Amino acid sequence: MEANENTAIESRSYVVSLENRKPRGQGHERPAEILKAARELFLEHGVEQVTTRQIAARVGISQTALYVYFKTKEVMLDRLAERAWCALIKELDAVEPLDEVDPCPVQRLRAMLMVFMRFWLEHPDDYRIVFLRKALRPCVEDEQMLSAGRSMLARLTKRVEAAVQIGGVRCLGSNQATALSLWASVSGTVSMRMRFPEFPWPPVAEHVATMADLIMNGCVNQQSAHGRSKAVSVEAACAG
Repeated sequence: MEANENTAIESRSYVVSLENRKPRGQGHERPAEILKAARELFLEHGVEQVTTRQIAARVGISQTALYVYFKTKEVMLDRLAERAWCALIKELDAVEPLDEVDPCPVQRLRAMLMVFMRFWLEHPDDYRIVFLRKALRPCVEDEQMLSAGRSMLARLTKRVEAAVQIGGVRCLGSNQATALSLWASVSGTVSMRMRFPEFPWPPVAEHVATMADLIMNGCVNQQSAHGRSKAVSVEAACAG
């Protein structure tokens, strides 16, 4: 009797609701609804514990209908990560268009680091989708993730190169190595706040500005009277 009751409970949890069924001609809205449901379930339970049947039930469609749009839950996770990357790129474009001539590459590099930190701290669930994928479940095909990462690295490296060319940033290794080091520094800040939210962190705006200043003031440089480089402030590097 107990086994039958459990079976009944289990089956009821996957019943497809007709409440969310789309009228004819509105099926174009379905992919976004599926991704929304998948995102909620992934963050609530972890990808490993979520089935496509559960996702379909939350949306109000059959599992077969779901497969018309997404073949696997890993593909859904990829699309969610891609959307988060695109949102970050949009934020970066708003404050520092990549091809715009910049009177102060050092300040623009600092601005990019600040946007990166602020965006992820303001969108913690998107950060988990993108960077804590192993905690959720590794995707079968990670090409979208790798492509987005390479694009971000190229963008950051270009900013480093511009700052190095004017003598505003010390580059002890290659420009790409410097870019990766900067990226790792800001990512570490975000990750620590995510993992230990109960710690007495300063307000996000203050923490982001302070971290950006610490990073940049540690790598900007100016030639001393003896021809040796020394660290100076971002403002001094911009002033030349």
